[in-house]
Amino acid sequence: MSPVCVYRLTMGVLGTVTWLTAASALGAAVFAAYLYSSLPPDVTEPRKALIVKGFMRSHFFMAWVHEKMGFGIMRPQPPPRASHPSLEVTDASFDGVRVLVYKPPAQKTATESKMAGLLWFHGGGWVIGSIDEYDGLVGRIANKTGAVVVSVEYRLAPEHKFPIPFEDCLTATQHFLQHASEYGVDPTRIGVAGDSAGGNLAAAVALRLNKDDKKKFPPLKLQALVYPALQAFDFQTPSYVRGHKFSPVVLPPNLMIVFWIKYLNNNMSLVDTFSNNGHTAALKKSRFASFVDRDFLDESVPRSTPDEDVSIDLPDDIKDILNPYFSPLMAEDADLSGLPNTYVTVCGKDILRDDGIMYAKRLEMAGVQVQLVRYPSGFHGIMSMTSEPFYFEVGKQMDQEFATFLRDHL
Repeated sequence: MSPVCVYRLTMGVLGTVTWLTAASALGAAVFAAYLYSSLPPDVTEPRKALIVKGFMRSHFFMAWVHEKMGFGIMRPQPPPRASHPSLEVTDASFDGVRVLVYKPPAQKTATESKMAGLLWFHGGGWVIGSIDEYDGLVGRIANKTGAVVVSVEYRLAPEHKFPIPFEDCLTATQHFLQHASEYGVDPTRIGVAGDSAGGNLAAAVALRLNKDDKKKFPPLKLQALVYPALQAFDFQTPSYVRGHKFSPVVLPPNLMIVFWIKYLNNNMSLVDTFSNNGHTAALKKSRFASFVDRDFLDESVPRSTPDEDVSIDLPDDIKDILNPYFSPLMAEDADLSGLPNTYVTVCGKDILRDDGIMYAKRLEMAGVQVQLVRYPSGFHGIMSMTSEPFYFEVGKQMDQEFATFLRDHL
């Protein structure tokens, strides 16, 4: 090859690299500008939130490509387990359900010889997440509360759709209630808790134990729900609408709808129908619509008046959206009565904010002792972000106040 050809080839390659570099830089700048401009107003620590949002958007895109290429759900490998020198951490099986048991040193007092217990159900839209990924958070809960915490590895959708994840959590809870003494736990001091989809599962388990299994097991001491997903009836609540406008840091509306559908029937052709509330359009005057009444969020909005003559007729593949063990907000008023002491946390920049507020209001109306804690500048998932590189003061505050509630009420 002549020197001229070599020169031209070299300059061509350099030019291509230069243009690729410039295009990459421009693309990154545009992407960063989009992320920043669409951040919810007044979100906590916006620079950090921007980084988290960019990371999450990249992850969701890669997961989407992974699934479209036929490789199935992309589930990240969990990090190595944290070191818990003050805890005894044991792998176990509760009637076939894998769990991790976190047991702090026994602290006998003059009035109590046994410890409190807690079942923890992890988040992840019923599709991702694991007890290994939540090892650090659950270990902190056990250390801060002095309770024996059982982290439950329920099977995941869409391979295992509703009711399997719910039934796994129920099975593990029933087993722990029956065998609490084997772990040094007082069976009358056991609660259930979880975040996001895990909050859904905790609420569903509490409903089931309060209704169908009331005489078979000791009553739960409490339920603690962290930004829970509680209904698949109305995807046009104010917090969902706001999420469409400002694109939340972690959980966009359509992603949450995809999670609900994977948990329900895995029919992705329903995403747009659910997003526009087309799946429940015929039920606007039903009693189920009154369970997600906008009046719970804003008292200036008139209360809905259900029409008892409305026909409740849904296709078989979506009828479970009215099942309270799938959507706890669909529980009848009478079934909410008698539920245990309840703690609900919601974040102002989270599309699930209104789910938690409505549930807390309905529980209060049913005579349940409820503590609703709001974090106006927080966003979904922030309670897990209490250490570097994703450290947020609001997350640390939530983590501490959550542990304080559990320690004081278990």
